[in-house]
Amino acid sequence: MARAYLKPRLPALKLPVVSINIGYGQRNSTYFLDDAGGTRYILRKRPSGTIISPVAHQVDREFRVLEALGKTDFPVPKVYCLCEDEGLIGTSFYVMQFIKGRILTDPTLAELPPPRPWFSAIETIAKLHRIDPVAIGLEAFGKQTNFYERQCSTFSRIEAQQTAVRDKDTGALLGCAHARYDDMVGFVRRNLPRDRSGIVHGDYKFDNIILHPSEPTVSAVLDWELSTLGNPLMDIVYLLSPYWFNPDPAYAPPNHNAHAMPSEKELLDRYTKLAGYDPINERWHVAQMFHLIRGGTISHEIQARTITG
Repeated sequence: MARAYLKPRLPALKLPVVSINIGYGQRNSTYFLDDAGGTRYILRKRPSGTIISPVAHQVDREFRVLEALGKTDFPVPKVYCLCEDEGLIGTSFYVMQFIKGRILTDPTLAELPPPRPWFSAIETIAKLHRIDPVAIGLEAFGKQTNFYERQCSTFSRIEAQQTAVRDKDTGALLGCAHARYDDMVGFVRRNLPRDRSGIVHGDYKFDNIILHPSEPTVSAVLDWELSTLGNPLMDIVYLLSPYWFNPDPAYAPPNHNAHAMPSEKELLDRYTKLAGYDPINERWHVAQMFHLIRGGTISHEIQARTITG
C-alpha cells in the first residue's frame, strides 16, 4: 500500500523499495529508502507507541518548514510528500531528498582536517535568522512574541505529563526530572532574555548538519521537528554549548590553536556582524540555563517513552 502511495508522488521511483533504519533522529525515526534503480531517499516518521506529549514528534511541522525554506537558497533537502494517513505504515511520515555528505557526532570534530567548519555553521544559522517567515508563508508557524516565557510554560507542561508516567512493568511513577525543576523555570521567568523573533531551528548542532563531502561547509540542515518562530538566541546558545557546558579539552581557550578551533568570541563576533545584534547582551546566561532545562526535559521524555514500552 505504501509503495502505491509513493509511486505517483515520486515519479522517478523504481520499485521495489528497500527501507533501512538509520540512527539519526532521536525523536522521529529516520530511514533510507533505496529504490531498484539505486536512488536513495530519506523517510522520516513519527515513532510508534505511546506519545507522552501531543506537541512532540510533529513530522508535519518538519515537512512544512522544509517546504517553505525550499523556496529560498537556505540549504535544506527537497521534500516530496507528507502522508498523515496512519493506515499506510502505522504512523504519519514524509519523504525527502537524500544529500550526500558528512554528519559528525564527535563534538570536537577531531576526524576533520583543519579548518573546522565552525564559521560555516555560524554563518548558516545567521542566514536562517535573517529570513522573513512571512515572506515564505510561515507567518502562522508560531507566535512571534514572549518566546522564552511561552517555552517555560510549554516545557513545564510537558514535564508535568512525564512525571505522571508509570513504568509498564513495575507500575512505579517516573517522577520529576529534577527536585528543583520548578524553581529553575521560575528563575528564567523572572529574568527573561530580550524578546526577538525569527525562524528558530531548535536543535542546531553538528549531528543535525550535513557537511560537504570534502569542504568545511554546510550542505544541508536536518531535523526540524523542534523548529518554530521564536528567539534566535536559542540556536546560538545550543550551537556554542560545547564551549561553555562541560567542554572537551579541545574547546578550552589554551587549546584552540592546537585543535584548529576558533574561539567562542570569534564565532559570536561573526554572528553579531551578520545578524545585527550581540547575543551576549541578551541575558546570555539565562538562555544558557533554559537550554539545560529544555535538554533535560527532552531527555526525560525519551526515558518516559522507554518505560512505557
